[in-house]
Amino acid sequence: MPRKPNTHDGSDYRLIPPEISVRDGVMRADGYDDVYFSREDGVAETRHVFLAGNDLPARMGQTSYLCVAETGFGSGLNLLALMAEMARFPDLHVDFLSVEAHPLDTDQMAFVHDQFPEMADYAAALRAAMPPRWPGQHVVALLGGRLSLHLLYGAADTVLPACDFRADCWFLDGFSPAKNPDFWSPGILQQIGRLTKAGGSVASFTAAAAVRHGLTEAGFTIEKRRGFARKRDMIVGHKVSGTGGASDARTSLARIGVIGGGIAGASVAAGLVRRGAEVMIMEAGPDLANAASGNRLALQSPRLAVDHNPASRLSATCLAFAAALSDKAGASVAAPVLALDWPAREAERHAKFRRQSWPDELAQDLSADSASVQSGVAIHLPAMRHDYGRVIKPAKLIAWLAERSSVTTDFGVASCTHNDHGITITAENGRQERFDAIVLANGAEIPELLMKFDCQGVPLDVTAGQVSHLPATAESAGLGIGLSYGGYLTPAIDGLHELGATFDRHAAMEVTSAGHRHNLDLLPSGLRDLFAAIGPDSLSGRTSRRVSTPDRNPISGRLAERIFVLGALGARGFTFAPLLGDQLAAFMLGRAVSLDRPTRQLLDPYRFCDRASRL
Repeated sequence: MPRKPNTHDGSDYRLIPPEISVRDGVMRADGYDDVYFSREDGVAETRHVFLAGNDLPARMGQTSYLCVAETGFGSGLNLLALMAEMARFPDLHVDFLSVEAHPLDTDQMAFVHDQFPEMADYAAALRAAMPPRWPGQHVVALLGGRLSLHLLYGAADTVLPACDFRADCWFLDGFSPAKNPDFWSPGILQQIGRLTKAGGSVASFTAAAAVRHGLTEAGFTIEKRRGFARKRDMIVGHKVSGTGGASDARTSLARIGVIGGGIAGASVAAGLVRRGAEVMIMEAGPDLANAASGNRLALQSPRLAVDHNPASRLSATCLAFAAALSDKAGASVAAPVLALDWPAREAERHAKFRRQSWPDELAQDLSADSASVQSGVAIHLPAMRHDYGRVIKPAKLIAWLAERSSVTTDFGVASCTHNDHGITITAENGRQERFDAIVLANGAEIPELLMKFDCQGVPLDVTAGQVSHLPATAESAGLGIGLSYGGYLTPAIDGLHELGATFDRHAAMEVTSAGHRHNLDLLPSGLRDLFAAIGPDSLSGRTSRRVSTPDRNPISGRLAERIFVLGALGARGFTFAPLLGDQLAAFMLGRAVSLDRPTRQLLDPYRFCDRASRL
């Protein structure tokens, strides 16, 4: 029977790379017949047009936070000039959001950066932190966490309508309106107006009449100023009305309590602390990284879908952030991760992927021979390679995330009182702590807390998963990367592989021989042969509970006044939590959140109520 065509066959989920050439020492975008920076002095132009045009040298000394947005990231030269200016204001925090449809690779960026040696240190830090070049929102922390770079990869007419941040100022860069008129369309300029705070500003190198008219229609008062070098004119503008936006909100949340010392709680805490909040993590157990975060090893890997829907895109975005964070924390022990063509449902899904085009770093097709060579053991199955997949040590990552927070253990929450001035949490031992806001991030215990806080309408399922500690054999010792196949297998650390995992809807917590047998049976036959002499009765292991939603997507957001939640991470907590925790922290403190609207709707704790109301 011929194969039934899939509606997504041939889909291309890659970004279009830039067409680059160099003439007279200047990098050019051949697709637009324009240059990436001024022949006279690119950094001097940035300072004249964008920094001075938005009056940033003065404004940066008058506030503790700014949200700066940009059209056209290019080589990052504008950001480097901003980073250098921020050195004069050590207490200033900045969110820098930049839209880019054709991102340069780091070698191309370096060619530009090398022409400005005064920016060498900032440029090296930026290139080292650059995320993978696949579509979506990427977040990078620079300058010790004071600068959050949000790279929004995709076409501006698609990216901006799905955003909801509010910028204090804009750098309207990119190629000239004469060379790239679509980029300066009235629709895009209207979005720039929508995304600007009342009183916010805009500056651009171009003074084209169509741009001035479009910005005026978008709510700005526009004036011409002297341009840089040979350019006669540039423009600056100010937004005369609109909403206050994110940077005005919730600045009073100075002391925040995070309930739960696993990956969710530690991730939120890290995001809050780096933005200046005082945080206490309250963990019911004797140490951090208990419960579902307490396994010896964990995998970070994406869950991609053939239609690359919002959930699929979220998993890719979270993976890029989580892998970079794990590497920085020294928690990564192996990379990449191979997703094997096993069992049949996975093989069928991968077959569809192979009829599509994916960014190589996200999903790369491997033959059985290549999978065997790269993994270090005989696999006998094709695979998809996830370059940003990691095998990590959970305890090390969590400790690193929590190191700047106050931590109190053996703090089981007994009750809470909530009023307009804050929340008081009482522990089972009678200890009390008062906070301006709290975050529920204690995994499988969240349903109990929802009842204590009288938060209804968030359906959650609690299940249990057992992992097996599998002794390394002479045949398995060569495995050097993580494998997923419906279950998962890690390299051996301290003589033991981590083999997972069961899925018990009854949430039973016993470690059983039947559970070990289930995990062994999940292994493809070729991998099972590596452990032929090992039976389930000889194994040790660990069982923990996890929580999920009916649609298997996490929950992240506000439950009630001063009460927030991050949870329902299922079996991919170490992939999802680092970025979702960081972005929840930004939301709580009124900072820019770059996750697009479909993603935020996907994560809304009350999305099931919303769906029910629309039926």
